[in-house]
Amino acid sequence: MARTTFSDSTKDQKRAEIILAARKLFKRFGVKKTTMRDIASEAGLAVGTLYLYFKSRDEVVLACAEAFEQVHLEAAKLALESSGSPAERLKMYILGRFRASAETRTSDSHVAEIARAVIRVRPTRLEDESKIMQHTILELFAQGSKDGSFRIADPNRDMMIFLYSIAWFFPIEKSEFLPEPEESVLAKLIDWFIEKWSAA
Repeated sequence: MARTTFSDSTKDQKRAEIILAARKLFKRFGVKKTTMRDIASEAGLAVGTLYLYFKSRDEVVLACAEAFEQVHLEAAKLALESSGSPAERLKMYILGRFRASAETRTSDSHVAEIARAVIRVRPTRLEDESKIMQHTILELFAQGSKDGSFRIADPNRDMMIFLYSIAWFFPIEKSEFLPEPEESVLAKLIDWFIEKWSAA
């Protein structure tokens, strides 16, 4: 039993190392110019060994997307279960997502290509991310309503208005025509909504 567990753990670790290596190469060279041989070399593997984990580059791209989504799920869980008021945790969650988005967008010159590759192999990617965010916000609304800190007549309506209002702060890629969104401005916008929900 212990031997099997160790083997599974080793496989999971190696898979994580491959994903990390692939993300590094995708950021540096883009998806199209990164080959399975490149990924294997970066991960310190023989190409044949890499194919035991992933059958194609598309599978690697999909795994990278799933790893990013897992980070989002963990952030959502933290927002729902950590200490602090629902308002504080809502702000923490949204600003955390902003930082994750900004880090990817500003540190990666191939971010648009990577985003297109992810959507090609998983068309529901953006919708899935949106559902996680919607669910988390509604749960925080419910917690705030329960403890009396939020008074929201129509949570679904307010959740959608809130998401549309902050959407500008989450562009897929940098733009030479628009200024980079500022965290301090987003924080003020979140505070404005929280004040309205608290005083409703």
